[in-house]
Amino acid sequence: MKRYFFLSLLLCPVMFAQAQRADSLVKFQKDGKYGFNDAAGHEIIPAQYDAVGEFRYGAAAVQLKGKYGIVFANGKHSAYKYDSAWVKGNFFFVSKKQKQGLLDSTGREWVAPVYDEAKPEKDGYARIKVGELYGMVNNKGKVILKPAYDMISGVSHHSVLIYNGEKCGRADLKTGKVIGTQYDKIGPFKDGLAWVKQDSKFGFINDKGDVVIPVMYDRVGNFNEGLAPVGVSGKFGFIDTSNKEVIAPKYDNAIIFQNGRGLIKLNGRVGYVDKEGNETWTESVPEAGK
Repeated sequence: MKRYFFLSLLLCPVMFAQAQRADSLVKFQKDGKYGFNDAAGHEIIPAQYDAVGEFRYGAAAVQLKGKYGIVFANGKHSAYKYDSAWVKGNFFFVSKKQKQGLLDSTGREWVAPVYDEAKPEKDGYARIKVGELYGMVNNKGKVILKPAYDMISGVSHHSVLIYNGEKCGRADLKTGKVIGTQYDKIGPFKDGLAWVKQDSKFGFINDKGDVVIPVMYDRVGNFNEGLAPVGVSGKFGFIDTSNKEVIAPKYDNAIIFQNGRGLIKLNGRVGYVDKEGNETWTESVPEAGK
């Protein structure tokens, strides 16, 4: 173990130096052209560009013969065919004829510059915009959701919320399947079910969009370990995925069922209840992280 630790100590400075080199290249000018040197003044990328930007995240925007592209610290580059190019965070943007696109770390077009807006999202997806409508592209550049939605949420577990007017649905970004577009709000899928809100009431749907628990509750939470908290007339309990009442709605609040028991509140006290109805109580609300 000591040997491997010592080896890692030897490697870390090298890795840091390489990362530092990639982001610390500085531009220099020669015969009216620009290139990049490392911090020691060694030429890394020859002076061949008409204009260059700052190196960030191992890349820089450059101009050659009136067109723009991205050059990387290893000397590789994209095509020089864009009207503009820029680095933002660790993403590489390009535009052509006032349309935006994205390049990957090799300079390949990941999202072609044919959209009014292209914005990277989590897990290798990108949100695209045409006019006032939004869609989604996957990490291979395939359009998963055509630009047809008024708004799209951020990516979470390879899915997004989609909005049209006052209605909401959920889209699976792995399949492009959209469900639940008639609801006011829709939650994440947990234990195969997602809660939905319609006309101030809540129920649950499956991944086909079928209503499996009627839209009848005043409040609900996500399913976990086969149970979900639900509220009716100001009292809360837990149901299973068949809508069977497992823990009667008699609490001031029911929050989540985990580790074989549900977190509950009653008369200012916080406690837990198991599936048999056995209760244990604490005197105060548990602190975060405990």
